Amino acid sequence: MDITGFESLNKSEIQIFKEGHCQVNYTNGETIVKEGTQCNNVICIKEGYAKLHIQGLDNKNIIIKILKKGDFIINPGVFTSTNNISQFTVSALSNISACLMDLDAFHEVFYNNKAFATYVLNLNNNLITNLFNQVIDLSHKKMSGRVANALLYLSNSIYESHFFKIHLSRQELADLSSVSKESLLRILKDFKQDGIIKINGNHIEIVSSDKLRNISNYG
Repeated sequence: MDITGFESLNKSEIQIFKEGHCQVNYTNGETIVKEGTQCNNVICIKEGYAKLHIQGLDNKNIIIKILKKGDFIINPGVFTSTNNISQFTVSALSNISACLMDLDAFHEVFYNNKAFATYVLNLNNNLITNLFNQVIDLSHKKMSGRVANALLYLSNSIYESHFFKIHLSRQELADLSSVSKESLLRILKDFKQDGIIKINGNHIEIVSSDKLRNISNYG
């Protein structure tokens, strides 16, 4: 298992996972986890991108986080014995290779390997932080600030580059920014005209991170 997060496992722990896992491939657009269904596995993404989202009012999707290689899909209920129902949906944004781990195997390693547990908890903490940030964005930021924040998130945390090919549709980018698709297109056009970004199809280049960060902070 050459995935970030598994480096701390010893041979016996790796064997535990090997005996209690299977590899599954998903195609672009396929549902990996469905909100409201029983969660029987912990899933680790080996290759590809996915969106973790919930359904809001009027059936509007709210994208909480973009998942990539090394990310775990862990329902909060796996750490309790009372509620193991998924609280979110995960959908593939590209073709994905994933590892489905048996809950008993995951628990055995999680509770006995401090480094592995710390890695998993840090990922979960990032998810909670994203939720808090979205509440702040909705409460205090204008639409331009939300879009700027989403672009910086993609650039810094997901693609780790100022120039990237986005795996989100314009509607999905709007869902990530918590704005309408029409507002997103208008704001992207304004950013482009102001020389802050360049857009060519699904390719986006952040020309001025400072200006975009300023809009994110004060927009």
